[in-house]
Amino acid sequence: MDQEKLRRLGLDKVAFLVLLLLGFVLAKFIISYGSKLELSQPLALKGTGLEVSVPFGDSWKRLSNGFKYENNEFTFSCLMQISGDSVITMQWHYSLLPATKTVPERLQAEAESIKGRIESSASEKFGDYNFDYAKIVSEKITAFYGTTVLPDGRILMLGVGQSGRGVDLAEKIFRNLLASVKYNPDNPVVKGAEFLKTFKTSLGTLLPQGTSQNYYRLKDTRGTSIGFTTDSIGHFTDANENSVISAAGLLFLSSGFNVFTEQSIFYSNISLSKFDWIVKQGDLRTNREVPIHIQLNDQMLTIQKQNIAEKLGFTGSMLPEPFFDLAVEAFLKSNFDSVMFDVVISEGKIAPVILSRINSPETSVLPAESAANVELFTTTPTTQKMYFGESKLLSADVQSGLSYRIERTSRADIIADFPQWLDKIQQMEQYRLKKDVKKQSGKAE
Repeated sequence: MDQEKLRRLGLDKVAFLVLLLLGFVLAKFIISYGSKLELSQPLALKGTGLEVSVPFGDSWKRLSNGFKYENNEFTFSCLMQISGDSVITMQWHYSLLPATKTVPERLQAEAESIKGRIESSASEKFGDYNFDYAKIVSEKITAFYGTTVLPDGRILMLGVGQSGRGVDLAEKIFRNLLASVKYNPDNPVVKGAEFLKTFKTSLGTLLPQGTSQNYYRLKDTRGTSIGFTTDSIGHFTDANENSVISAAGLLFLSSGFNVFTEQSIFYSNISLSKFDWIVKQGDLRTNREVPIHIQLNDQMLTIQKQNIAEKLGFTGSMLPEPFFDLAVEAFLKSNFDSVMFDVVISEGKIAPVILSRINSPETSVLPAESAANVELFTTTPTTQKMYFGESKLLSADVQSGLSYRIERTSRADIIADFPQWLDKIQQMEQYRLKKDVKKQSGKAE
């Protein structure tokens, strides 16, 4: 029995020595790494003028290939595993939405998200910018959060968290990363805000009096017809002699397992500062329809979807999707080479977009007179080449989760190919006519 106790005591001592050695090695690694902290070369967030760095070295793992767009913000994340229970994580956040809370409220929200408390907070200049920041301590993690507002109004935030040992190293990483921020004010986001301001002011002259109707056929990469889309847009004077805008759209897409439909009605004042947008999206395979209601009032978007309401701040860099084609056409007639702004898409989400010129449209798309390259950031990034002629969209090539081509056609061709959609097309046209009748009669609807 005594020998067994001695053996156990010996094993305990060995285990203690092993833990002590591991702690020594870990401490040595942290000290060694902290003394030679390296940062990457500046990494640009395309279109924004923003450049930041991330920790550099074999110990760090990047969780994405550059900035990733999701939930109305771009993020860039990395982590370093120090030991089995010790890890450092970092993440840049570039938000599209205006802040609805004060800085202390936002830092407190970060503390609550990790069930921690703010141990200290301050405001300090790092590199070119002042950051408000806080050290937050919880049972499992110590985190540092810093935030600033860039000159264009966008919010930049950095979070560095440390579980296990190495809090001093985490703070050093945090401070060095904040000092790495660079911003070039001559960028497509700033130009996009300038472009949209002019575009919205000019809507009354860009839109046709009454309404105009467009019809497009959708084709897959083999040239097979897989659906259609038709839309109308225009403006008129209501019973109170106010200039208002109406738009309607209908989409049918059937390719493989996708049988998607969308109907929409949009009504707005002439400046797009107040609007009401009703969308119905459906899947014909499951006979399931999702209603979406998007409203803008007092610079606040209210998005109602499946009995869930969400409120988002609306900025001068945002444009409702029904005006996107018109905006691209206006961009091609402007003096801008590239602009970036945010599209409020029919799903009730915000999608940043970068427009640039295609200087020489391909001969295969003639009689196109001008063309634009479109990069749309959603959970599934989408690129388009849009071709315009005779002051209208002629065709577009779309590459996303599904690649297809859009070609302008006639009402008769759409009805011939998709006769089952005649009633829905007529309903949309009646909506258009109803608005036109309102204009002619001056009577309330």
